[in-house]
Amino acid sequence: MTRSLNFARRPFRNERPVVMTLIVAFTAALLLLAANISLYAAFQRETAGTAEQIQSLERRRDRAAHEAATSQAALNNYKVSSLAQESRALLKLVAERRFSWTGLLARLERTLPSDVRLTRLTPRFDEAADTYIDCALVGRTPDAVVRTITALSRDPSFSAIDLRAESGPEAGTPEGFTFEIYLKYRPAGGAP
Repeated sequence: MTRSLNFARRPFRNERPVVMTLIVAFTAALLLLAANISLYAAFQRETAGTAEQIQSLERRRDRAAHEAATSQAALNNYKVSSLAQESRALLKLVAERRFSWTGLLARLERTLPSDVRLTRLTPRFDEAADTYIDCALVGRTPDAVVRTITALSRDPSFSAIDLRAESGPEAGTPEGFTFEIYLKYRPAGGAP
């Protein structure tokens, strides 16, 4: 059977409520789709900001860890440096305690020329436990200075001899020629 398309014939169908329902449903679907899209975009923006915050916090954590490691290394170096300084001070103290005045005076008595007198003697100890002697001497003649430096240079216990000052009888010293010598002293006469 075929249907005829006679629209004037009764009963005719009223399809308006169905169409209205479809339009309302379609409009609601479009509105819900737009709401979902906006919620998705807001979620993406929020998570992107959170990801950036996480990355920023991770960078700050790494930077803080690096600074802490650097500070710890500096502290360890300071401790090592402090210990080294303390050990040098202890070596200096040991050198001062082990210093033999009788050995030094006996060595100077054998080494110095007979016409030279010792007026002042000051030992100094550096952090490497080396001993330096600062001494003031008086000789009868100007030649005593040269003979004293030569005699000290020949002795293996004395090295790095430095003439610091020299003055004659015209400077107000009635005893003779005064001079000051600074030298390094090794009690055993061994290598420096």
